[in-house]
Order: sequence, then structure tokens, then C-alpha cells
Amino acid sequence: MKKWQRYWLYFVITIFTLHFVRDIFQELGIRNFLSTFFESSGPPKVSLFLYYTLYNTVFMAIIEVAFSIICLRRNKFGVLGKATIIMTISFFILWLIYYFLL
Repeated sequence: MKKWQRYWLYFVITIFTLHFVRDIFQELGIRNFLSTFFESSGPPKVSLFLYYTLYNTVFMAIIEVAFSIICLRRNKFGVLGKATIIMTISFFILWLIYYFLL
């Protein structure tokens, strides 16, 4: 595994673990810096059905962290490593659309 790939996987684990904790704080109604960082103001921009079925960020975070850990344990980037890149880019694009356009 190349050095940048290892750094990428550690970055993904860090970011998505923080995102998972943030989602849990939001679900439990705990208000702190982590749970309100980049939170859009106002009412939900999409229906809750769509948000929790198509854009379930808790599930996404778990999958990203699991794929990264598997890659690090195997010491092989492979398809799962490339999947982490594709998923992270698509999640970021979805967030940009949700936060700025809707």
C-alpha cells in the first residue's frame, strides 16, 4: 500500500468517526460544537423519509470506517479503498447540494 493511500484511510476513519459521533449527538438532542458544526438553519430541506432512507449518514459512516479498517488490516488498498474515495466524493457532493442548493 502506498503512503498516500494509508493516509487517506486514516483520514476517512477520523472524519467519518467524528461524523458518526455528531449524528448520534444530533439524534439524542445533545447541543454542542460538534453537533451544530455545519448544521443548516431552518426546517429540513427534504422530507424526513428521503433523509433517513436515501441519505442515512449513520449507515454511510459505518460503511466508510469498516472499509477503511479492512483495507488497513489487509495492507491492500484495492477495490474497497477505491470505494472509499468514490463514496467520500459522492457524499461530499450530496452535502454541497443539500447545504447550498436546497
